[in-house]
Amino acid sequence: MPKYTTYKSIYETAGNYNESHENKGTRGDKLFSSSSFLHSIGMPKYRFSKAGAARFRLLLFIMIGLFAGTGVVHALQNNDPVTEVRSVIVSPGDTLWSIAESNKPKGTDTRIFISGIKQKNGLSGSHINTGDELLLPNF
Repeated sequence: MPKYTTYKSIYETAGNYNESHENKGTRGDKLFSSSSFLHSIGMPKYRFSKAGAARFRLLLFIMIGLFAGTGVVHALQNNDPVTEVRSVIVSPGDTLWSIAESNKPKGTDTRIFISGIKQKNGLSGSHINTGDELLLPNF
């Protein structure tokens, strides 16, 4: 740095820091900050080396991952009871209508239940064969 200049560094040196900041952030006569407090009670100022900074970042990343991961697992946890899969084996003479009539819940429209049977089993029409296993929809 040139000897005569008006440039003032934003990085204060240790000697002129207290002189230029006499009234700012003081507690009594002494300047107070967390690092100066720790230094005054005998704890050294700690600076991370590149390896130390990398370890700190890794530890921080793992801690955030653990906390975030447990939240995700908890959010995705399903408390609903497992619904049972009901199925019917088609007997001779059975139709979708007769199967729907005998297996639908009370108050459910038979046409809607037949539509659910078709969708659940991938049927495009109403044709079913004897011995087919049909999955019933859960209403």
